[in-house]
Amino acid sequence: MRLEQEKYLNRIFITISLVFILISSLFLFMTLPKSELETKWTLSFAGANDLFETGQAIDFHLFLEDELGVPIENANMKAVFDRPGTVHQIEKTFSRLDGGLYETEIIFSVPGTWIAMVEVNKDGSTYYNQILFNVRGTIAAQNNRDPKDLFHLEQPLPRDLERELNNIPDFNR
Repeated sequence: MRLEQEKYLNRIFITISLVFILISSLFLFMTLPKSELETKWTLSFAGANDLFETGQAIDFHLFLEDELGVPIENANMKAVFDRPGTVHQIEKTFSRLDGGLYETEIIFSVPGTWIAMVEVNKDGSTYYNQILFNVRGTIAAQNNRDPKDLFHLEQPLPRDLERELNNIPDFNR
């Protein structure tokens, strides 16, 4: 009799625990902040006319405005910088300046067309955009690359970079 009572109490305890977990999960799911996709903001690239050089630290500036042209301040901005055809995946967080201006420092390791995939979060809204820009110069030595740059010479390289490497006298991978 006592064994049957213990089994019954165990079943009740397990049932109550499962119901509690289910209700708690549902409550958390309903109360967690949801990010809404923002499509009316504008991102302007302050360096659109600049020529960026490989191997040099660059202050990368972006302006963020709402649909009325009012600067958006106190947002969290980050970007992933990459060059199509190679693997870089340089992830940067931007610092907030005044008047909707945001900046980060980056060092580009190879020449060519680069892309910055930008994500901005503010007050439950998320905005995405991409920026294309050109970098000129030669392939930067390992000690002249951004510390977050995943680029290495053992990865498959586009033909233009292969030609550049082949033109370096006494080059040893």
